Amino acid sequence: MKQPPKVLLKYLGVSLGKGLPLSIDFAVLAGTMAALLGDENSAAGTLAEYAAGFSSPPVGKVVTGIGMAPSTSREGRISTGYISADIDTPPGMTARGCINLAVAGSGKNRKETVQLTNQLLEWLDLKSLDGVPVEKLEPSEVQKTAMAIAMATSPELLVVECPVHDSLHAKLKTFSEAGNTVLFRASSLGQIPYGVERIALCDKNGISRTVRHSELAAMAVGGSEITVSFYPSIPRKQLEMIEGIKNLVHTDGVYRFTHTDTRYAITQLMLIARANSRAVVGLNLSPIPPDTLLKMFNPPDELQASVDLFGEEEGF
Repeated sequence: MKQPPKVLLKYLGVSLGKGLPLSIDFAVLAGTMAALLGDENSAAGTLAEYAAGFSSPPVGKVVTGIGMAPSTSREGRISTGYISADIDTPPGMTARGCINLAVAGSGKNRKETVQLTNQLLEWLDLKSLDGVPVEKLEPSEVQKTAMAIAMATSPELLVVECPVHDSLHAKLKTFSEAGNTVLFRASSLGQIPYGVERIALCDKNGISRTVRHSELAAMAVGGSEITVSFYPSIPRKQLEMIEGIKNLVHTDGVYRFTHTDTRYAITQLMLIARANSRAVVGLNLSPIPPDTLLKMFNPPDELQASVDLFGEEEGF
């Protein structure tokens, strides 16, 4: 009989404070990658810290690993590694020194420590840099070193702060395919690596909605947030005539809005400028912001009951 998939991370009844709304329950299966997506004003960063075991939620719990231990417990911390763009090390400490210290701290004997340190340096292409002080490494090399440190305890879950350097994408995918879990904390769509199956959209209170990769792609692919200005300035009502325009804001002569069809929106802007004898003097495109994505999906009260933590995982 086929065994049900293992779960390596759960958020259960979590709230950021007493009296505040509960975050939607969320769980991530072994062998998959997921993301917490939210801007700097959202709870995404705090939720990532809960998963990494840096702190516990005031209400509810976060459990990790095969044993489903509280993330802040000894078992939870051992089962979880954390990767960021910074490493807090004494001046002059090398990449090898950092990794060696982390491995030794996991309880390995001297021989095992040397072997695993060498394996991690080799796997992450750091062998030629093992004697270079961390403060002299390139940002991508620092992030590789951070991953090596995180791998020192043979974790089942990695919590990763985005952006992630391209050189680590394949390594993280390999880690998840080995039956482990990766949770990314992303502040924009462009930071989410390929292979992430499910995305938790976060507002200031926590996870507001969970969506599959295909749902998010269908909503966001081809769309963008557009910033534009004209000379001379043009009345707002002219832009309001663009079919499908959303979230239109006008500040100091600069218009900002979102549209699910970027090509159509830009074409209309150029036609409007030409018809009104205006010049487009500023035009910028950026991914649709997370808070706008939340508005584009159905309200949270139309979601399935929170006991359905998983939904249907999609293969890639």
